[in-house]
Amino acid sequence: MSITSIRTCIACRKSESPTNLLRVVLVDGSVIPDIKGNAQGRGAWLHLQCGYVAIERKAFKWAFKLTEMPDVLALKLFLQEKFTNI
Repeated sequence: MSITSIRTCIACRKSESPTNLLRVVLVDGSVIPDIKGNAQGRGAWLHLQCGYVAIERKAFKWAFKLTEMPDVLALKLFLQEKFTNI
């Protein structure tokens, strides 16, 4: 019997397999997409389509237990690239 890990999207709160979600990490105050899935540190998970909602709701402040919203420019650029290449 194999145990499948489940993660929850920080924007819509739906639980999914990590293969259906994007992991992001906090690096020097910036939210960075963890494309390879092996970045060190605390991570947060979200659906690609929930990325802008997470930014709008300031979900990263909560997910990373911060007092203020981190820099999300790298994530915005990643999302723009993903959605313009569809």
